[in-house]
Amino acid sequence: MRRHFAVARLSGAIVVSLLCAESRVQAQATDPVEETFLTADGIQLHGLFHASSKNSATDAVVLLLYPPGKDNNMNKGDWKGLATTLSKEGYNVFRFDWRGHGKSTTITDPARFWNLQEPTDQFPPNPWSGPWNNSRLILNAPGPGVRKIKNDLFFKDLRNPLRYAPAYLLDLAAARHHLDTKNDNGSVNTSSIYLIGSDWAAALGLAWLVTEWNRPAFAPTPNQLAFQGPGGFPTHKYVPQPLAGGMPNELGGGDISGAVWLSAARPISFNERLVKSWISGTPKMRENNPMLFLYGAKDLKAEAQADFFVNEVLVVKPPPGSSLTKLDQTLQMEVKNGAGLNGVGLLGANTGAEDTILQYLDAIQKNRAKLIRKNRGFTAPWSIQLGPDNNLAGSGFGFRP
Repeated sequence: MRRHFAVARLSGAIVVSLLCAESRVQAQATDPVEETFLTADGIQLHGLFHASSKNSATDAVVLLLYPPGKDNNMNKGDWKGLATTLSKEGYNVFRFDWRGHGKSTTITDPARFWNLQEPTDQFPPNPWSGPWNNSRLILNAPGPGVRKIKNDLFFKDLRNPLRYAPAYLLDLAAARHHLDTKNDNGSVNTSSIYLIGSDWAAALGLAWLVTEWNRPAFAPTPNQLAFQGPGGFPTHKYVPQPLAGGMPNELGGGDISGAVWLSAARPISFNERLVKSWISGTPKMRENNPMLFLYGAKDLKAEAQADFFVNEVLVVKPPPGSSLTKLDQTLQMEVKNGAGLNGVGLLGANTGAEDTILQYLDAIQKNRAKLIRKNRGFTAPWSIQLGPDNNLAGSGFGFRP
């Protein structure tokens, strides 16, 4: 049987699931497979795929996210242990290193990477709605007259790591595309994707979800492309796929089943008004992407951040007269055995956090297990507008290159 511990601020059917867990028969975990994939701006990222030990082709996918930062990588902390546990319980798991972290340091197409401010060099050929000039954001960037083009990227190369943060949305988009490719070849089912992250990966995840709710879940057919104007390929304010013109009305955000955030945080550059505007401008995200915020006992800072996300950003309990609906599946919770631990430190320390994560995912997945796999059809990673004109649903990302 699983371990249990006291919870706070929980309601609805999710609470019943968390408090009344059943014993499980665990399958044997398979060894993870190292995989590489490309971002829209030409960086090769490295990841590890842990296939579900039950039915990989139909089982949901969990995407693990650590916060970008100096010396951080996907092997720091017990992400492997969580991935192994999830795969035994019937989830496919994918974790990867952000650009400039771990093995994700190769710029495969330097010409594209260093000229993103140009509107023509897109992958595939779409207008880039920048401007986003990597040369101004990265140390030792190739300038006029430089013969040798820098073809690698490390975190230490960033002039201001927080200013560069929007670029990580391209990494998330590439990871989603990589998973959709596996979906289309019958390996996984991306009709249900869960996010689990720590620290300020939560704020990144929220920003990325905004872009997913502004992107169709399916690539356009040739007939649809014929109506998209010069060049035949669609464009959109946030990502270069259309929301009209015969496209299916399903959006990418609808495939995100839910998220779990360990000691959720936001950098100071993500001011409160900014983060609130992302959600208020994307109501479907609030209503369709339930979230669980976990934090260690006596971690007052993490608890305050959870309060902010749950009560002020997502507004779980709207005030009287509000047009917002009450959210029963978005919760916050103290890990009683996690005193003195923060973020990924809550994993692998016998706190019971893994059990709670599984119970939360299982409760949501009961209503999504019957969703069939649908081919997405994208042939290359999509881009996301990174320049200051991208308001991410109305307010500006908060960074200026």
